[in-house]
Amino acid sequence: MKAKQVFDKLTENWLPKALCFIIAVFLYVIYQNQSVDTRVFSVSLVLEAKNGFVSVEPHPRTVVVSARGKSEELAQVRESDLKAYLDLNYVAKDGSYDFPVLLTLSDSASVLNPLELKVTPERVRLRVEEEVTAYVDINPLTTGKPAYGYGIKDVTVVPDQIAITGPKTMVENCKSLNTLGVTVSNAKRNFTSKTKVEQKGFFIKHEDLSVSVTVELEEMDGSKQFTKLPVKVLNLSQDLEVRAVTNDVTVTLRGSLVSLDSFKPDENFVTADASNIEEPGTFYVPLSFSVPKKFALADGYTKSVPITFTTKQTASQTDAVEEKITVVETDTGMLEEKVEQKKAR
Repeated sequence: MKAKQVFDKLTENWLPKALCFIIAVFLYVIYQNQSVDTRVFSVSLVLEAKNGFVSVEPHPRTVVVSARGKSEELAQVRESDLKAYLDLNYVAKDGSYDFPVLLTLSDSASVLNPLELKVTPERVRLRVEEEVTAYVDINPLTTGKPAYGYGIKDVTVVPDQIAITGPKTMVENCKSLNTLGVTVSNAKRNFTSKTKVEQKGFFIKHEDLSVSVTVELEEMDGSKQFTKLPVKVLNLSQDLEVRAVTNDVTVTLRGSLVSLDSFKPDENFVTADASNIEEPGTFYVPLSFSVPKKFALADGYTKSVPITFTTKQTASQTDAVEEKITVVETDTGMLEEKVEQKKAR
């Protein structure tokens, strides 16, 4: 068939043929639009950097990815099939850069018919610095208070240093890290406890190791006052007897608070030496104190007390009335006896 004949055949009734072609194209477009769908995913955004540079400011944790394609194929796509990342590997020096958000598909999703993907935001601006590593001191941290009478003498940690990695300026400004708090509440003896090292923000990283914190305790020194102590008279003449002696004796001892708290003076703690008293009467007698070596006698203690002595009476001379006599000092400094009488049984 000659070319002219073919052309004449095609152009014969061209208007109906053109209308049919347009209608067919229109139906095809409608079909395609009806079979195409859109899904929106929230995808984690990560940084990829193997060139020794890291970000020094937060970046968006997620980006929005819109996927457009056939409904039956979109239904097979999961968020885990999408990966969004910023590639820092081309950076050569410190500074601020606009990084494009890059996308990749898993193997299972990539075999599907081409999907139209759109990410929001498309670019992220970050400031980056050289990544360095350094060793810093570990400071042991304690919480609470030891038991009464005890204090913290020393706290040590092993190991006492740790390697940290991060942006250069941040690492240079980080001089030490604290441990998590080790409680010493109500502790009475030395102990060792395992704990972790604090995380210093998001950008400085270190190994999640356990450290040993040893707490050394000691007894704290203090003072305690003892009042109304009884006086025991020693070396009394055979011809004399004690008629009245005060018990208004006060002393203050210094030493370990724990020991002081449990110490109770016995009857020999306060004594008065009457070896120099040879006749009846009332005399100020110096006092002596039997203080344990672990304590010290503080200033302000009672140094002497008035004691009344009388001649010792025989049984036939004893009156049928018992007397209770107390010697007190008046406001004028004079000594005065208070006598209470009651019938002897």
